[in-house]
Amino acid sequence: WLDIKAYDDDKHKWLTGCSNKRILKLPEEIIKRDFTLEVLSLYIPGLVESDDLENIALSLSSVDTSIPFTILAFFPEYRMKAYQSPSAKEMVEAYEQVKATGLNNIRLGNVGVFVRSKEDQKYLMDNVDEGVY
Repeated sequence: WLDIKAYDDDKHKWLTGCSNKRILKLPEEIIKRDFTLEVLSLYIPGLVESDDLENIALSLSSVDTSIPFTILAFFPEYRMKAYQSPSAKEMVEAYEQVKATGLNNIRLGNVGVFVRSKEDQKYLMDNVDEGVY
């Protein structure tokens, strides 16, 4: 598993204290060495949103469109309590943007964080492919 915190280097530095320049090159290196790879990224409203996730997906799809990519719903803890969890609508929109990049193995994770009602569940089921969550 490769956890890519953000595509934008400034956001990545804020989240982790280091640049993401080497991290963004890792998918190609991992695939080149014939290792199994799955990439995970958090959707953090107000920080790492659909555009960042789309850019990560574009980077991955340029290496191999079959790389599994999981968009995880952020939940506020520790020093990040000022940020909120994404809504079902935000997660579905992110899924659609990522899917448009050509990646074909996308999943939504931490479903219990963003599906908070029967309406959210129906919205999710009506708007994403089967087996995505």
